Amino acid sequence: MTAHAQFPGSRRSLTLLLWLTAALSLANWCAAADLTHPAKATLRESSRQCRQILKTSVIDFYLPACLDRTHGGYLEWMEADRFVAQGEKFLTLQARQIWFFSTLASRGVEKESALAAARTGFEFLQAKFRDPTHGGYYAKVSDAGEPRDKRKHVYLNAFALYALSAYYRATNAPEALEAAQALFQTLEKKAHDAGRGGYLEFFEEDWQPILDRNVQSFIGPGGTKTFNTHLHVMEAFAELYRVWPDPLVRQRLDELILVNTQTVRLPAFGCNVDAFTLEWEPLQTPQNLRASYGHDIECAWLVLDASRTLGHSPKLLRGWAEGLVGYSLRHGFDRQQGGFFYTGALGKPADDTTKTWWVQAEGLVALLEMYRLTGEPLYFDKFQKTLQFVAQHQVAPGGSWWASCDAAGKPLNSIKTSMWQGAYHNGRAMLLCIDLLEELAEGRRPTP
Repeated sequence: MTAHAQFPGSRRSLTLLLWLTAALSLANWCAAADLTHPAKATLRESSRQCRQILKTSVIDFYLPACLDRTHGGYLEWMEADRFVAQGEKFLTLQARQIWFFSTLASRGVEKESALAAARTGFEFLQAKFRDPTHGGYYAKVSDAGEPRDKRKHVYLNAFALYALSAYYRATNAPEALEAAQALFQTLEKKAHDAGRGGYLEFFEEDWQPILDRNVQSFIGPGGTKTFNTHLHVMEAFAELYRVWPDPLVRQRLDELILVNTQTVRLPAFGCNVDAFTLEWEPLQTPQNLRASYGHDIECAWLVLDASRTLGHSPKLLRGWAEGLVGYSLRHGFDRQQGGFFYTGALGKPADDTTKTWWVQAEGLVALLEMYRLTGEPLYFDKFQKTLQFVAQHQVAPGGSWWASCDAAGKPLNSIKTSMWQGAYHNGRAMLLCIDLLEELAEGRRPTP
């Protein structure tokens, strides 16, 4: 029995009941709190706060301290509050840093130093991570750039594509666009599953699929398709389409919007789960049949962004987005302290109340996007509570964000950067929140 069929009876009736419950909960929350639209001064103050967090906890923390002056690319770890080499460099982190520094340069923020930082990452990526024989990019190399793990994963390569597209936008360097186009074609030929939709994810060096479920990949077990990977492939293809509006990229982006709005969703609960068979049946394991609030709220705003990129009105997705974000607000939002918890059993309150840096970052963007989409003051109220939690607890003294805090905001460890934690989630969140807040403050107020 699959998770899509855990409850007998009419699936349509159950889905309608869940939607009505979510709508009533939203209305009740707004009425109980007597929420109103924020004043222009409130929007401006929130924007100022985001600018300060961006500058002091992200830009000043990473730029230029994380640059590897010896070998190129970026240092990923810290010891005694100093960036240090740890023997390996990871494709995802290197690509995310390229994206962030390229995006800063495109916006004219710290332009000269950001562009130099992006260039050193791009050059290292192309010289050391790129596989000149089989195409695509290796998973890991040494600090100096010797291959350490030549396997290919679509999630990791999606971030390489994301980085190449952003670097091209910042520089207009033809070699960056050519590299992005070549990587898209490699993913199309080697990883796209034309018969079943979506992408195979994990491969040997020569792009032979790794299908053994006992082999743990970087994202999910071998032989599976994951929500997480398909979410970030969609994100990368949207970035690519903005600089290269190719018809096939558009077709694949449309397909990925469908995957992320329909295929990974459990109708009986209204949330997504991560791991699926190659035929898109959810894995029936306790570890998989759980809600990841951070991924769901990230999915909501990334799908809206991809839809706008293709020229579709986000209003067409309002009901879907409210349902997905509403699930995370009902089960995973901390109404006392603000912020989102990490995960919980399906249909139940969160049982892992850890607050991670990336979940809070994605929550901030999603809540503002939902306010812009719906005009419901509830979303801005939750945004303000989350921003307050971030400013008071998640932002670490001396820069960066604590990787993990408990529900009350106490850091659970001393990690502030790692092979998974760079300037991507929190840096991007601050940049986008500033844009959204300024747009709202200028009078383009959302309407229901």
